[in-house]
Formats: sequence, C-alpha cells, structure tokens
Amino acid sequence: MLIYLLIFFAFAADRLTKWWAASYLSTGGGVEIHPLIRLQPTYNSGIAFGMFQGIGAIVGWITIGVLVGMFVFLRRVPRSMWLLRIGLALIIGGALGNLVDRVTAGEVLDFITSPIRPGIFNVADVMINIGVLLSIISLFFQQPSGETIPATTAGQDLD
Repeated sequence: MLIYLLIFFAFAADRLTKWWAASYLSTGGGVEIHPLIRLQPTYNSGIAFGMFQGIGAIVGWITIGVLVGMFVFLRRVPRSMWLLRIGLALIIGGALGNLVDRVTAGEVLDFITSPIRPGIFNVADVMINIGVLLSIISLFFQQPSGETIPATTAGQDLD
C-alpha cells in the first residue's frame, strides 16, 4: 500500500507544482530563487532535453505502454527489494505526471533550470531521475530474498 501512496505523492507533487508554475510564473515571469535554481516556464512538445519537438502524442502512447509494463514489473518485485520498489514507484508517479500534460496539452510544462544540470525540467523529471538512481543502486546492493510471489499476482511459470 505504501508503494501506491508513493506513486500518488510523486504524481501529486508534479501536478501541484505545474499548476503553481502555470498560474504564477505565466503572469509573473521567471524568478530566481537561488543562484543555482531559476524558475521559468516553457513548454516541451518533444522528449528529454527538448529533443524531437512535435512528437508529444507518439511519446504519450509509448509512455502508456511503458507504464503498464513497469506497473506489472513493480507488482512482481519481491518486497525484500524495497529500494527497487521505491525507485519504480517514483518513476511511475513522475511519468504519470508528464503523461497528463502530453494527453491534455500535447506538451509538457517544464520550469526549473539550474547550471548544475543542462536543460529545463520539472518535478516529474526529478522524481524519474531519483527513481532511476534508486533502482540502479538497489540492483547493486539488494538481492531478492527467497520469498515467492503468489501465482495470482505473478502469473503461471513457463518452465
């Protein structure tokens, strides 16, 4: 249950910050909140780092397929691999946030810039990046325990 709450948290954090950015930054313009962080709204109809502009709809359909696959995989990951499960939850929540933009507007609202990281991004991108990092770390430091997954959630063995 906590994993689903984490998915919701990642999704809600993205949606709320985009709502704020669309409301405040579109009328107030950009704002520097720290020398390392500037908020400036821009819309991305492509993929990461603004590449392949105009393919937002195609990316949306691909995202739906990838999200379904990730959700099925998440349900099969043993509970003992909690770090991987957290990472996958953050990736799914962030991807859902960007998917809503792609489906409703055909483009994603990005509004955070920093000299530390190239490009402009949003909270969903942060969640996805943290999720990928946690997933990679888990693959090096966590091993699945001997627990088995019930056949009702894992499907039938193919052996």
